[in-house]
Amino acid sequence: MRTLLLLIALIVGASVAHASEPNPIRAMSFVLVSEAKLPDADRLRADVEKRLPAPMAITGMDSDADKVILLRAAGGTVMIGLINTPLPKGQIDDLCAGAWYWRQACDATAAHKAHLMVSVLGTALDKLDASLLLTHVVAALMDSNAIASYWGASLQSREAFLRQSERISRDLPPVWLWVNFRVSAEPDKGISLSTQGMEAFGLREIEAKDVNRTGREVFSLLVGMGQYLLSKGPIIRDGETIGDSPLLNIRVRQGPSYWREGETVYRVTWPK
Repeated sequence: MRTLLLLIALIVGASVAHASEPNPIRAMSFVLVSEAKLPDADRLRADVEKRLPAPMAITGMDSDADKVILLRAAGGTVMIGLINTPLPKGQIDDLCAGAWYWRQACDATAAHKAHLMVSVLGTALDKLDASLLLTHVVAALMDSNAIASYWGASLQSREAFLRQSERISRDLPPVWLWVNFRVSAEPDKGISLSTQGMEAFGLREIEAKDVNRTGREVFSLLVGMGQYLLSKGPIIRDGETIGDSPLLNIRVRQGPSYWREGETVYRVTWPK
């Protein structure tokens, strides 16, 4: 563990020296694994190279026994480091309890013995491209030893991560892998939803409260909205309609959060 921390410090320090921004970490996620081991470095590099789009390539690789793999790409480094302990119990309990879309989350993640920290450091990539690069690397790590991906506040099974990362691009970012969608329902009020993770991309979070529609309808629309914002930037204006037709009168307002004090969010409203 001390060796890994020293390597991290050295890499971050070197990245700071060459980066124009004060924070060289462009993207970070974790992979929960059933055994405390890294994949074979050469196999991992080959798998990543198969996944990367043509303009991007791995230009070099270093590894330190079973502790860390460094892939050189986009003028920086993708670091895969082994942390030989599980995530703290309270942290993983909160994550799996909120994974409403993965019923076996708590049972599956209880089996993890260690986790991999995967980071994109010191590249010239913007946040979106760095996250796409990280997604390709994490997908390559989703072998039989992997149980789940933990990205920001989004917990995804190995199978879900592989499925959602198959065809990704700047126009089709895998928003659900990067952003957590919290959903709740009350019989007499309707569906409520809020995102957690849009702010990491310099965007407002998205919220909808007490919507008298099906959960699938609300979730699908807001996932599409999140994907659109990640791809195009904050171009949805206050009061603009979204959805398949303006006649649906589903509007986006920029206003105070329903649940986060002092925060301005995109509030999506349906007609009563």
